[in-house]
Parts: sequence; C-alpha cells; structure tokens
Amino acid sequence: MILEILKAIVLGIIQGIAEFFPVSSSGHLVLIPFLFKWDYIPVYFSVVLHFATLLSLVTVFYRDIGRIIKAFFTGLFSKNTRKDNPHFKLSLFIIIATIPGAVAGYFLQDQIEGFFSKPLYVGIFLLVTAAFLFIGEYFGKKFEKRTGPVNGENKDTGISHVRGLNFINAAVIGVGQAIAILPGISRSGSAISFARLFGIKREECVRFSMLLSIPITFGAFIFETYKSYNQVISPDLHILINIAAGFVFAYLAGLFAIKFLLRFSKIRNLNYFAIYCIVIAIIVFVLFFINKGGVF
Repeated sequence: MILEILKAIVLGIIQGIAEFFPVSSSGHLVLIPFLFKWDYIPVYFSVVLHFATLLSLVTVFYRDIGRIIKAFFTGLFSKNTRKDNPHFKLSLFIIIATIPGAVAGYFLQDQIEGFFSKPLYVGIFLLVTAAFLFIGEYFGKKFEKRTGPVNGENKDTGISHVRGLNFINAAVIGVGQAIAILPGISRSGSAISFARLFGIKREECVRFSMLLSIPITFGAFIFETYKSYNQVISPDLHILINIAAGFVFAYLAGLFAIKFLLRFSKIRNLNYFAIYCIVIAIIVFVLFFINKGGVF
C-alpha cells in the first residue's frame, strides 16, 4: 500500500514538472514505469494528473483567463471590444491554435495509443523535441539580432497580447501543438519552438503556450473522463488514496514548474531542456538494447 502511494507521488511530481517544462509529460509517464519496471499507469490516473496540472495553470493565470473569457464574449457583441481590447484578439489566437490539436486528438488518438507502451519510440520522439527546441532557439535569436526582440508584454496583466502573432502564426503554432499527441514530443516545447520561429520573445512564447494548453488539456480531461468514468469514481479506497496523493503532488509540482519556467525563460534559453531530452533518449536506447539484445 505504501509503495503504491509512493509511486503515485512520484508520478504526480513527474507529471506536474514535465507538463510545463518542454520535455514531454506523456513521454515521461511512459518512461518512468519502463525504467523502474512498474506497471503502466491506467488511463484514469493519467486523467487525474492532467486535471491537477490544469488547476495549477488556473491558479497562476486566473486573472488572464478571466480577462480573456470576458473579452471574448463581450467582443462577440461589441465592435469596439473587438477593435480595442487585445484580450479579444488573444482569445481568437488561442481558439485557432487549439483547433489542430483538438482535431488530431479526436481522430488519431486510437491510432497512436500503441506508442504509449513502446519506450523506444518515446526516446525517438524526445530527440524530435530536442530538435524543435534547438531550431526554435536558433531562429528566434537570429530574428532578434536582425530586428530586435518582439515585445508585447503588459506588466499589469502578465500578457495582454503578443506582437508578432497573427492568425496564420497561431495556426502554425497549433500544428506544432498537435504533433505533441505523440508521447515524447513536448506540447509546450513544440508550441514555444514554433512561436520562436516568428521571432516572438521567449518568455512570451512560454506564457502563450501555457494559456494555449488550458483548452486542449481541459478537452482531453473531459474526453478521457468519459472513457474511464467508472474507474475515476471507483469506490475502492486504495485507488482513491493513490488518486489523491498523485493529484496533490501533481498540483504542487505544476505550480513550481510554471513559476520556475516563467522566470527561467527571461534569462536563459531552452537548449538546456533539449540537452536533457537527448540524455534521456540515449539512456532509453541503451537500456532498450540491453533488454532486447540489440534487436528492435
């Protein structure tokens, strides 16, 4: 019983941190059981962990979320709001960037489920994440040297708009987020890297990717809860204790990861996370070949 609770705590911490660090939370939830020879986590537990990280996002960004939602619905009926309120345009960017991920999740979820039990593929996809991060930083810095960083941060609201972002850019960033349906490809890393291609300031890319994750995470939570409803509300006391432990630690780790990355992105680039992804991928490859005798 105690061992199962400790496993739940470890997985909660991993989910909370990896959900926002550009290192792929889904990939880590596959790799941790592989590395420690644990059973793969059930869908209902993954659902709870994602809901915990969603709440950590809401805790940090509740003011921005409230302003964006208010501006969106006000803008539907007010031309002046559509024209003058930057939160309204930001709400449209979020909607547009969410569509590719929602479509991919709905139509391709069954096709990619097999990847969630194959650590080798996670290792390969982690290398893709590393490549995205390196490329995003390279072109982001190149753009900034040529034109100066694009800056649209509003000190009062945290983020009211992101200059350099338009409807086409938002759609491209959404495609990057959609690719992250594959375990090992970081959702936040892809969104940030694709945004950096347009010269958007790093910390604003981070903030936008976090806001962008809210609707897609909420949608995935609803969809997966529907699929595993009976397990989520299980009366089994052991399961409920594990769920509670994982939830609490995922929430707390998520708060830490969000605040850390917001500060970190202002002074450091994200290549450190790319190097981490490469190291973890190499470890996975080595262990896989040792276990399989060098045969895929």
